[in-house]
Amino acid sequence: MINAATESERPTTQTAIGQPSIFIARAIRYLFGSLCGVAILAIAGLASEPAPDGLPTSTPGITSSGPYLRGIDLSSSAGDPTYQNFDDIKQRGYRYVIVSGWGGVNRNHHARTQLNRARSAGLLTAGYCYLNFACDSDGASQVREALAAFEAEAAFLGFVAIDVESDAWNQLSPGLQREPAEASAQQQAVARIAEAVEEAQGAGLRAVIYTKKSYWKRVTGNTLAFSAIPLWWTQVGPASLNDPDLNSPSWTFGGWTNYVGKQCVLDTTLTASAIPVDVDIFDTAAFALSNPSYKPLPRDPGGIRVAVNP
Repeated sequence: MINAATESERPTTQTAIGQPSIFIARAIRYLFGSLCGVAILAIAGLASEPAPDGLPTSTPGITSSGPYLRGIDLSSSAGDPTYQNFDDIKQRGYRYVIVSGWGGVNRNHHARTQLNRARSAGLLTAGYCYLNFACDSDGASQVREALAAFEAEAAFLGFVAIDVESDAWNQLSPGLQREPAEASAQQQAVARIAEAVEEAQGAGLRAVIYTKKSYWKRVTGNTLAFSAIPLWWTQVGPASLNDPDLNSPSWTFGGWTNYVGKQCVLDTTLTASAIPVDVDIFDTAAFALSNPSYKPLPRDPGGIRVAVNP
């Protein structure tokens, strides 16, 4: 994701996509709470970590062999692009904009304007929430920060991506910074991701996970618990949802066998707008075209204070 100065962010026709129940997250929290002291190994293969009983191990309703849409993601570093900027982006063949709401430390205070102008230009919209694993705020609180930044535009989001990374060292707990990462810290991180997924789904929005293999292994120990949540894979390379092949032993992680989106170009600018962006491709089915079950926040949480490790 594009990094802002004050934040550590990166970050059609609908053919039904299955949304796992929000009870998945509760089951995950119960599971990991009952496994205190049991190591979750950060391993390259998957054979030694069976999927927890009762949790889905596939992504129903998603295929990556069909047509895809080009789009961009951006953060607070993009500022307030104009309607004309977004219209120019659309004319160049891009079909959606994915906007940061929470960067792990601060809200993106441009998020509502970015989303509104993109949507007014006829682009699909989605959002993402960068999870901070060093602060005291749980995953649900951090998602609420993102939703508060999106304001009324949250109701129109195609999905909310839970952004799991390990580049911002000061947003990792001390246990995640160690070599190797501590299993107990990874268990806590898995619980935080579960909280975030549950909060997004509880708000009536689709949840997606943004990550890559090295991030996922360090932060979660390569857990399979979220393999039923659609994957937005950050992997520079061809504009294809089949290349690389996530079924290949050298690429596979987290139990995912396909990906609904790929961030294929990092830290670039589009000639038509000069806005700092990343370029993505997504399956046409990834975006919800409406959110009839969306539940707006009862009130603005007012912003949480986040302390990060030095």
